[in-house]
Amino acid sequence: MELVSIRLIKRLPGLEPSISKRRVEKAKAFAKKRGFCRPVVLSDSDGCMTLLAGAADFEACIEEKAGKIPAVIVKTEGGADDLIFALQSAGQSDAFDAVAAGCAVVQLIDTYKFARKYIALALGKSRAWINGMENLGRKLNASVRQMVAQGHISSRSAQEIARLPDEVQLPFAISAGNELLSKENVVHLVNRYLYEDTSAEERDRIVRAPKQALGNCLHRRKRRGRDDSDSACFSRAIARCLDDAAYISNLLGRVNIVDLAIRTSDADALIDTLAALHTRLRTVFHPGEKND
Repeated sequence: MELVSIRLIKRLPGLEPSISKRRVEKAKAFAKKRGFCRPVVLSDSDGCMTLLAGAADFEACIEEKAGKIPAVIVKTEGGADDLIFALQSAGQSDAFDAVAAGCAVVQLIDTYKFARKYIALALGKSRAWINGMENLGRKLNASVRQMVAQGHISSRSAQEIARLPDEVQLPFAISAGNELLSKENVVHLVNRYLYEDTSAEERDRIVRAPKQALGNCLHRRKRRGRDDSDSACFSRAIARCLDDAAYISNLLGRVNIVDLAIRTSDADALIDTLAALHTRLRTVFHPGEKND
């Protein structure tokens, strides 16, 4: 632990500072009561101090014009090692928000040529998580990124919004934020927008008035007497999966895959997720045994 001059600390290169104002204000309020006593984490690579964790306290320290901040200093190899360390510690600190994590994943892939499989293994994350973060880093509109940083849109909803064309991401995000749509609602609407048979009028309604575009099944009130036991919920989930599986199977039977605008990474994520579910189900429901 050392006291380090703020002037000697640099942010991770290539990543925009995107800590929300609310988190910075919270750090400033704590510092006014207790001082800047919570340490940041810095990497020491060839004498260069790079911020890896504690971004909110660091930004608060700058705004309050404090000269020094307590820091834990770790030895790294710099570059990709800094990004991996920061991503690994993100779950235990405020080093990154989801958008910054997405930019870091893109850097690891593009600049340092890391395989997605290796990144997932190093972070203990699924391929689907890596794909979602990469989507945020590559495709999310800059204005929507700010909405995520300010807390107007959740990072999970932002991953879905990033699938939309750039020109409609911001108006849809504003509508979704104003109408307090859940992530489930956002997923449903984005899928509807991207479906090839959706009309131009329906797409416009999805962007401008998403609540009107929602199906009744997604925003109706809970039915009186509905069975919400674990058994009933599991049975309904199985029914939905079977319906979706039949729908995908029919699509595969009638379309030319070569002509579809589907990312290979999305298909890989679906395959991996289904494989993991298959293994889990086989473990719980042993073949040849009846569970009445």
